[in-house]
Amino acid sequence: MASYKIPIFFEPFEKQKRAARLLHLLAGFLMIANAWGDFKQPTPDLFFVVLQIAAALITLLFAYAGKKIFGSGSFMNGLFRLGEAAVLFYAAWYFNKMNLGMMTMLQVAGAVGLLLLFVTERKIFTPCFVRIEEKGIYLPNNFNEKLIEWKDIDNMLIKNDFVSINTIQNLFIQYETGVVLSELQMDEMNAYCREKFVEKSL
Repeated sequence: MASYKIPIFFEPFEKQKRAARLLHLLAGFLMIANAWGDFKQPTPDLFFVVLQIAAALITLLFAYAGKKIFGSGSFMNGLFRLGEAAVLFYAAWYFNKMNLGMMTMLQVAGAVGLLLLFVTERKIFTPCFVRIEEKGIYLPNNFNEKLIEWKDIDNMLIKNDFVSINTIQNLFIQYETGVVLSELQMDEMNAYCREKFVEKSL
């Protein structure tokens, strides 16, 4: 039974990846605010200040250059989320010890939010594919893959830079491919799709 997978850029996930980098920036700026707030105290804790600034600088560096240095995988993103949450939980403990209730609540809220992102962001950093199977075309979605059966597809064309699908409901779907496909790959997949359209018309 034939099966093909075409790596693609899935725009909703690409937008969420950009938003993920922005949230790293916000975490870094919160750490800087923590350090500055404590530094202004009559007797600042230098260990706390240095730790917050160091963590902030590493976080900001990852937000700006992490994709170039580490690629767009989920492992490093998740590792930084856990590290940021740990730094903010430490800040919450520190501020609670000083009876600063509002600052404590802010750190806890930030840390819990980062832990939720750690859980939910893993899917957006996994590679996305259009899968061509016996039952139809499987498309990426926010939660589960979406199946479009062959009977609902009017035409499908695979090029080395785009995958285009026309449905019988006049819905046009197009994805940019994540790799450059060879002529042999394109010919083989397009021939398989044409076979399915012929079978559907019989």
